[in-house]
Amino acid sequence: MPGDLYYDPFDFGIDIRAHEVWRRMREEAPLYRNDKHNFYALTRYDDVLACLLDPETYISSYGTTLDLMSDEVFPLPMFIFRDPPEHTLLRKLVSRAFTPRKIDGLETRIERVCAGLLDPLDGMSTFDFVERFSSLVPPTVILALLGFPEGMESEMRASVDNTMAIDETTAATGSRSVIEGENIGSVVFELIPELCAERRAEPADDLITVLATHERELEDGSTRPLTDDEIMGYVALIAGAGSETVARMLAWGVVLLADHPEQLRELGANEGLIPNAIEEILRYEAPSPVQGRRVTNDVELHGETVPAGANVLLINGSGNRDERHFPDADRFDIHRDIDRHLSFGYGAHFCIGGALARLEGRIGLEQMVRRFGTWDVDHEALDWVHTSTVRGYKSVPLTV
Repeated sequence: MPGDLYYDPFDFGIDIRAHEVWRRMREEAPLYRNDKHNFYALTRYDDVLACLLDPETYISSYGTTLDLMSDEVFPLPMFIFRDPPEHTLLRKLVSRAFTPRKIDGLETRIERVCAGLLDPLDGMSTFDFVERFSSLVPPTVILALLGFPEGMESEMRASVDNTMAIDETTAATGSRSVIEGENIGSVVFELIPELCAERRAEPADDLITVLATHERELEDGSTRPLTDDEIMGYVALIAGAGSETVARMLAWGVVLLADHPEQLRELGANEGLIPNAIEEILRYEAPSPVQGRRVTNDVELHGETVPAGANVLLINGSGNRDERHFPDADRFDIHRDIDRHLSFGYGAHFCIGGALARLEGRIGLEQMVRRFGTWDVDHEALDWVHTSTVRGYKSVPLTV
């Protein structure tokens, strides 16, 4: 392994120039080893996909981000941190809220949300896209899916930001003990017991009703109601994952299209190109580019043995730029023929909210194009967010 090649997911500078580092890893060290933080990393498309499709060898129950991974099974009852068959049973329950019918039923609500956020911006020449739009769309939609009262978007956003941000201590040590404290204690999450009681008395067509009134299947075939901790875990997971990733996806979209104005003009002339543009945005800059797994047995990769118990980072954001799978992979092209990118994962842990994220992305981009046509980004003022799970901007100043 070249001595000057170094990848550290907690290094903010490396995070910003990640594609440069990942490109070298794909070519020079397709199985990368970091002794400081005790992990291996895979960066090529075929390697990442193969591991995602093998949940028996590459397991999630010891954590899925490096700062959370330890030698103990992750303590909270979140299905993302569980393995089949338990993961399958936990996921089955919440999947009732993500059926195509329910997602399609949110389209009008999402359109109204986007329009309501953009209306106050009419007549403004500059604004922060993340602060005024992309960070508010997903929590508003997630709250609607869950069944919370309207008007709590800012509280939800603050809870998620506090939960996921990496501070200097975390970056230095590569670990932290909890991620839930501020989140669970927020005003949004304090409402959950009250909402559950209301839905048991008067069921509604929302996720809180599903969680409060449906029983969880157990491995022996029996069922039982969810505990309050399990319901809290479901809500925290969906709120965090759904809010952060979509906010970064939308922010990447406006920046990439500003950098490719001819493609932005094409979207204005033909909105039918927008769904594929969303796929290219997701491929080009995966909002959640690194997935952690624990290896259950010795595996041979690129001529080396990865021992049982090792932590492996599957860098799907790198796999999406692998020339072996995507020709001319570093070129952004809204017309690209994409068979499957890795931004939503694959296999047992495929993102349950992928269809909702695509819908939010399409509607958000449609309304931006209709409202403003084109825009410019102040690249000097772009500001990055550093979290354990996502990569992207926390501030995107636009001129329209």
